[in-house]
Order: sequence, then C-alpha cells, then structure tokens
Amino acid sequence: MLVDRRFVAEMDALQKFGRLEKAAQLGDVEAQFHVGRTYAAGEHVAQDHQRATQWFRRAAEQGHRESQCQLAVHYAEGLGVPRDPFEATGWYRRAADAGLAEAQCALGTAYARGQGVAADRKEALRWWGLAADQGHVQACVNLGVSHYFGRGVPRDAELAFAFYSKAVERGDPEARGYGDALCSLAHMFGDGIGVTRDPAQSALHYRRAAELGNGTAQFALGKLFLEASGLPEDREQARYWFGRAAEQGDSEARRHLAELDAAEPTDEPASGNLARLGPQEPAAQFLLGQRLAAGDGVARNDREAVRWLSAAADRGHVPAQFALARMIDGGRGTPRQIDEVVRLLRGAAGAGHADAQFELGLLHERGDGVRRNLAIARAWYRKAAARGHLKALRKLERRPWWRFW
Repeated sequence: MLVDRRFVAEMDALQKFGRLEKAAQLGDVEAQFHVGRTYAAGEHVAQDHQRATQWFRRAAEQGHRESQCQLAVHYAEGLGVPRDPFEATGWYRRAADAGLAEAQCALGTAYARGQGVAADRKEALRWWGLAADQGHVQACVNLGVSHYFGRGVPRDAELAFAFYSKAVERGDPEARGYGDALCSLAHMFGDGIGVTRDPAQSALHYRRAAELGNGTAQFALGKLFLEASGLPEDREQARYWFGRAAEQGDSEARRHLAELDAAEPTDEPASGNLARLGPQEPAAQFLLGQRLAAGDGVARNDREAVRWLSAAADRGHVPAQFALARMIDGGRGTPRQIDEVVRLLRGAAGAGHADAQFELGLLHERGDGVRRNLAIARAWYRKAAARGHLKALRKLERRPWWRFW
C-alpha cells in the first residue's frame, strides 16, 4: 500500500513537471526558472546541469534576477558550462543591480577575492552592506568579520558584534553562515569582546550552533564540558560533542576522544593498571607519562614520565609530543633543550594540536629557540584560534598584529 502511494505521488510530480516544462517552452519566465532548478537538483528527473543552465539563461535574458544569480553560480562553479569567473561576475552584477540580496553578497565576495574583477575591498563592503540591509545572513557575517579584524575598515569589536547579532536575529537557521554567526557571538560573549563577558550566553550560542551541525561549535562545546568538572555526566557530554565533531573529520576531537577512553577508570589499583597498560599502545604510554608527571595514583617521577612520553611521542602520538615538549621546556626530568622543544612543538602543531600551535606562536613572538618573527607568530596564533584556543584568541585581540602582517 505504501509503495502504491509513493508511485502515485511520483507520477503526480512528473505530470506537474511536464505541465511546467510546457509553460516554460511557451516563454513563462517563472516556469523556466523552476524547470532549471528541477534539472539542477535532479528532483523527479535525471540531474542535468547543462539543461539547467539553458533554462536559467532563457529566463535570465528576460531579466529574471533569481535565474541570473543561478546562471552566475553555474559559471562560477563550472556546472553545465566551462568555468568562467568573468561571466559569473557579469550575471551576479545584473541580479545585484536588480536588488537580489544573494547576488549582492556574491558580488561583494567576488570583489573581496578578486574573482572576475579587480580586488576592491571597498566595493566588497558596499555590496555586502546592501545585502545586509535586506537581512542576508552571510553578508552580515562577512561585515562582522571585516570589522572584527579590521579588513578595509577600522577594527571595531562592538560593530562586529552588532552584525553577527543581526545575522542571528533576522536570519534563517538554515541559511549559509548562520552557524558561523552563532560561533562568533559565542566567542565574543566568552571573552567579553565587544560585549560584556557572559559565559552562560557563550555556552548557549555554542550549543545552538552545535545542534545545527557546526563542527567548530561541537568541538568548542566538548571542551567546555570537559573543563567544567570531573563529573561523569559532563564527561559524557564532552564525549558526545567531540564525537559529533570527529564525524566531520576533526582530528583534534578524535584525539580528545582517545584521551577520554584511555583515562577511563578501572577496578585495578592505579599502579597495576599503569604497569599493565604501559608497554601496549601510545595512548596508554601517554597516560602513564601524564600520571607519573602529576603523581596521579603513583609516586611522581619526572624522569620516568619523560621516558614514557618519549616512547609515545616517537610513535607519533601528538598529545604526547606536546606534553613532552612542555616537560623538556621546564627542565623536568631532563635538561632544557630548546631545539628539541621546537621540534616536538612543530610536529604536534603540524598535526593540528591547538596548544602546540599557541606555544609555537609564543616562541616566535619572543625569539626563543627560533628567529623572532611576529608574522609567523600571528600565523600560529590564528591556527590555534581557529581551533577555539582562548589564549590565542586573546593574543590576536590584544596586540595590533595587523601592523606586522
């Protein structure tokens, strides 16, 4: 019975598409646009970008602005036609001049990137402003980023906060850029940038973004729960959100999951459990080294901690590389060797370890073990900040890095 209903619904949809296509052939602009969208999406018909482009062109040449924008997308991405950024920009401009917010935002991005037009940040801001006036989410986010980092305009955290807020308040949660706006607001609430510090609002915005599938927010929420307390329910929440982020390919989230698994308590005495796990896997060697360094369940022994951390680090365990670098840098269990510290930090930072990226930034800022280079320091801080590292974010906020970039 269910199969029959699906068959009837599919046949009904095909009949409606047939009537729509006839209207399109007779010159109905709206019908031409919808036929193009149907072929582009492959709904009820085989996906055919070439046919979709043909229908979008017929409607676009009659001044249909949504079709002009879709035709621009096809030229920009090479769907059904050879990729042509100049042609794409021309169609975006026609739709933007007609007042279509999506095209205005896309044209602003073309100016920002110099795609199909000469790069011009002022023109980019102007088109984004026109789209933002209509409540376009991504345009508001682009303006927020521009004011936050001072790209083409003076740095103004309060104005950046206002644009991110506008994106969230007036936007559709399904719109492109909505999750990014929530993440930006969460970060600004968390650090009190452009607004009074409010950790509760920060967590709320991270959760909203995480529930919408934003990987950055899922990772940040996992860290919030991990750092909240040692209670089992908080650790389970951290595991859940790290898992969601790991499903999207977040390597650091996978490392946190591995550490949570390795740190699970057992019924064995601490020393017996460590002795059993020690020689087995890098994750267990790392855990043993960490416990020896902290005196957690065993007598503190820095020299043994360095030995176990070295064993894990030599096998490519990234958190062990970072922990070992910190031990050597502090002269714990071994004399301080700055060259070895730099080598270990570079290995961990290259694998995406945010703390290692931040520490490398500090070394380059101070000129400790490496040549002092503020541009390289800022680059490492930005990499760490992109992983949600709060100290890196504060570094970027407090110092006038744009002068050295």
